[in-house]
Amino acid sequence: MESEKRAQILSLAKKRFERFGFNKTTVDEIARDAGISKRTLYQEFENKEKILEELLMYEALSVRKAILNQINKISDPSEKLQIYIRLSNKYLEQNPFIVNVLNDESGFYAPFLKEKPHIIETGIEEIFISILKEGIEKGIFRKMDEKVVGHCLFLLFKGFTYGRQNTHHSIGSNQINEFINFILSGVGAKTSNV
Repeated sequence: MESEKRAQILSLAKKRFERFGFNKTTVDEIARDAGISKRTLYQEFENKEKILEELLMYEALSVRKAILNQINKISDPSEKLQIYIRLSNKYLEQNPFIVNVLNDESGFYAPFLKEKPHIIETGIEEIFISILKEGIEKGIFRKMDEKVVGHCLFLLFKGFTYGRQNTHHSIGSNQINEFINFILSGVGAKTSNV
């Protein structure tokens, strides 16, 4: 099946999952929405769990690519860090189903998604590390172990965004500004007053 049709199936499945939940969505409904037979859908996806697995990775790679395209145009690592946090947060707020899957406290998705959420989270952490490394090299960020600090930034970001207990309340602009200021004051290069 052409990749455009697969993308359409994933998009339609995402809408169904968001509206009705993963459990209440059937393969029949996804196939009907896509205008294909159930048999054709099963030729592409082994089961509903495989649709979710591919959807999660497709979403993660799509948003990663879009955000990296935005921040790679920016030369200032401080601004990159800010834009990355803002765009990532915006995406997460607009995709509650993906947040639900990533913040799977019940362990419901773990048996069939296996390491996929970890791969996504490692990718987020790697972006933080890359921005920190660039900032250190340019003298904008203080000298630090960028891997340790990048891991800490990821954990803070996760806790502040999709890892929160109550994900039904969006983060306001004041909260995101405070979060960014907190991060930047922690990684910023110290200037001497001499």
